[in-house]
Amino acid sequence: MISSNIEDYLETIYLFIKKNDRPIRTTELAQLLNINPSAITSMAKKLHSKEYILYEPYIGIRLTEKGKEVAKKIIRKHKIIESFLRDYLKLDEKKASEEACKIEHVISDETITKLYNYMNESKKSKI
Repeated sequence: MISSNIEDYLETIYLFIKKNDRPIRTTELAQLLNINPSAITSMAKKLHSKEYILYEPYIGIRLTEKGKEVAKKIIRKHKIIESFLRDYLKLDEKKASEEACKIEHVISDETITKLYNYMNESKKSKI
């Protein structure tokens, strides 16, 4: 099992690279996560040793395929949960996103699949 801390790093790295089409520097990641840059370097080394990222000092951080898969999975969970909270429970956008950030780390793959299927079936029955 991957810690929520690692998931947050991988998700943030993925979204930055997708948006900017380049590796993320440790200082940029520190700003986005609101963490001390030295802690970022330490975590980058850990993520590199676990083969989630490619870390090159002074160049930046890129995700490996393994890291991308974890990040995509977390982002998918976040989107499904956020959509449910916003569209079904009528939470405002900000609250739905905040709550999804918390839930995405503890919800099982089985439950997220069932939630996704429920939402799709619910949409079909409204037509």
